[in-house]
Amino acid sequence: MAKAAVVGVDVAAIEEHLARYVVSCPLCKGVGQLGVAHEECKIISGADAKDGISVVVVLCKRCGYLMTLAADQILPK
Repeated sequence: MAKAAVVGVDVAAIEEHLARYVVSCPLCKGVGQLGVAHEECKIISGADAKDGISVVVVLCKRCGYLMTLAADQILPK
């Protein structure tokens, strides 16, 4: 299935990043079982939305563990 850029998230580029660094699930140690969210999310610390961190959510398809990757480290500007 072709991967497309949706709402600023290049799913194919993130999956390439995960494969290049052999990122595995910290819970079940599954490799190649990670799915990438198609939308960028924000984690807000406290009550101030300006201090939030943009993230991309990654899900382990094997065990359901959710991980976040800092969007500024992997997404093109």
